[in-house]
Amino acid sequence: MQTTEFCDHLYDKSTDGYIQILKLDNKNNSGERTIKIYNTKNEGLRDIVEELHKKEDVFLAPNTMYIPKRRVENIRQFRALFQDIDCESMGLEKAETVYMIWIMHYEGKIPKPTMVTDSGRGVHLYWRIQNAPFGALNTWQELQDYIYYNLKHLGADRKATDGARVLRLPGTINSKSDTDCKVLYIDNDVEYSMYELREEYLNYKPKTHQLKMQQTKKIDNKVISNRFFNSYSLHMERANDLETLCRLRKYEMTGYRNMAVHCYAYWKGIYVRDNYELENIVIEFNNAFTEPLKETEVQAVLRCIPKAIEKFIAYEQGLRSGERKRVSKGMRDKEGYWYKNETLIDRLGITSKEQKYMKTIIGIDEKYDRNNNRRRAKRRNENGLTKKQQELQDLKEKILPLKDSGLNNTKIAEILKIDRKKVSRIVNSIK
Repeated sequence: MQTTEFCDHLYDKSTDGYIQILKLDNKNNSGERTIKIYNTKNEGLRDIVEELHKKEDVFLAPNTMYIPKRRVENIRQFRALFQDIDCESMGLEKAETVYMIWIMHYEGKIPKPTMVTDSGRGVHLYWRIQNAPFGALNTWQELQDYIYYNLKHLGADRKATDGARVLRLPGTINSKSDTDCKVLYIDNDVEYSMYELREEYLNYKPKTHQLKMQQTKKIDNKVISNRFFNSYSLHMERANDLETLCRLRKYEMTGYRNMAVHCYAYWKGIYVRDNYELENIVIEFNNAFTEPLKETEVQAVLRCIPKAIEKFIAYEQGLRSGERKRVSKGMRDKEGYWYKNETLIDRLGITSKEQKYMKTIIGIDEKYDRNNNRRRAKRRNENGLTKKQQELQDLKEKILPLKDSGLNNTKIAEILKIDRKKVSRIVNSIK
């Protein structure tokens, strides 16, 4: 059965976490469709999909969650990269679209899909990957955006590029077009490594080369992550810093609410591409304030986010394709919302004390303090001693037994081949 083939391709014995399935039911008395949600482990998945075989409007999340709640931050394992291609909206036939995708693969623009399914009004593409944990989110999202950017002209849907997305399950029916969803192509012999895909398609240099190049200033069109963050992981950590700031202030953000909600919506939107889900996350964030913004004010912020995210993707993927040149200083020339640290510190009123709890939003003084602390730590060994302090300690341990044996300072100096005055200073410091 096609549903079993589909499940076996994405999930095996290494699968960990909850797999979510959604079933849209008929409209209720108020005219709205209800949703039945199934959260299951891999062992019970096939029984559920068999029960839903030939049912209308059934969706499944390819990636697993560590708790039975489908959100990007709850991802347990990334099982696949995927794209939702609404080719009919572009006036393209499904067969024609798949043919064009294969041509792009042979031209070296995208990896070859390991599975293609008919979604009823378009096609879904899957690239099975070696399962990776939540920590690989920024690599996964970069690859998603790269593939989306290359397939956008065929009708790729940006809203279907976040890690918690659900896609139509083969073996079920799309009620909008009254057509069957089915597997068109499957290759169980291929399983990609995200890190190999990153080097091949995102123009990343191998990790060994990155380490050698970290301290150099020369930049070409290769993407080299610095020691801490790239564009994707930076946005994720900035959102975490903003949450930390709110907790430090016990969510007393009056005077800074608009800027806080604006930044949070954009930074979260880099990973949460479903507009409805992003709206819920931002409203939840705003409602935690002691004095929340009005709903109309939050909605005004959210209306700007999708366009900004599209610009962010265009800038980042334009770098990889060579269509754009890197902008390193003029933030206004970058696409999307890019704020310098000093701007964020000023507009959010972040104090030097609060910066000590931040990972990315820090000023020059805090940066220098951290660098100095790092340097001081490097100068000390596992005993917490500098090189000079350790040498002195070793010398004391050599002098003490000789002194206890009755030798005078002159004799000790001769034996250890050091200055007699140095022996005297060490002996006097011990007394």
